[in-house]
Amino acid sequence: MDKKTPSDFNNHDDWLSYVRDNVPVADRAYELACGRTELFKNFYGVRKQAFPVEFSMEVERIQLLHDPERTNELESLNERIFASLTELLFNQAQPRIIGAEAAVPASPREQVAELFDHLAKKNAYFALWLAYEEATGGNSNAEGWEEYLRREFGPDSKDDISFTRAMVQLGKLLRYFRDKNLPLPKYFFERTWFLHYLKEPERALQTRALLGTLAAEIEGCASA
Repeated sequence: MDKKTPSDFNNHDDWLSYVRDNVPVADRAYELACGRTELFKNFYGVRKQAFPVEFSMEVERIQLLHDPERTNELESLNERIFASLTELLFNQAQPRIIGAEAAVPASPREQVAELFDHLAKKNAYFALWLAYEEATGGNSNAEGWEEYLRREFGPDSKDDISFTRAMVQLGKLLRYFRDKNLPLPKYFFERTWFLHYLKEPERALQTRALLGTLAAEIEGCASA
């Protein structure tokens, strides 16, 4: 069997079908993790950036392991690759600071407000929730919101509907952090800044991870 990667297919469903039909069950989780790694490599290439040597060395080391350790370590590496890639994109997007004067670090509240405002302007799914909230005066109910989502996206757009639901959770959590003046977790700002540019399933995976990180921070503060 010729080795294939997600970039060989027109969409993610075709890639999943290929893995399901051609890869033994015991190897599927690792194959899917390899697919994520290849997507990250391709993205570096599109940005005309070399894939970091330390990540390449880690991939080679992991390939010599056996499951479940092999899959677990590759998934962990993928998270580090994505964090590094997101930081790279964020840094490239920021205006360069000219002169020796350093910028004054924003307070946690200001940083959260900046992220919230950016999402409201650039993330169409986040903005959709805010518009609906404003239109209903904050008195919307679950049934009305779900009907609104089905009208906006169509009943078959499950990924977009799910992502928009997650943006509601994200917005509420960000408001909590802003009101309590709590600092965001490391790299959270950068990873969330570009979240809406991702495609499925990477978008869903990263969204769940980010929401879980915020929830864990709140639980940690509550128990402190």
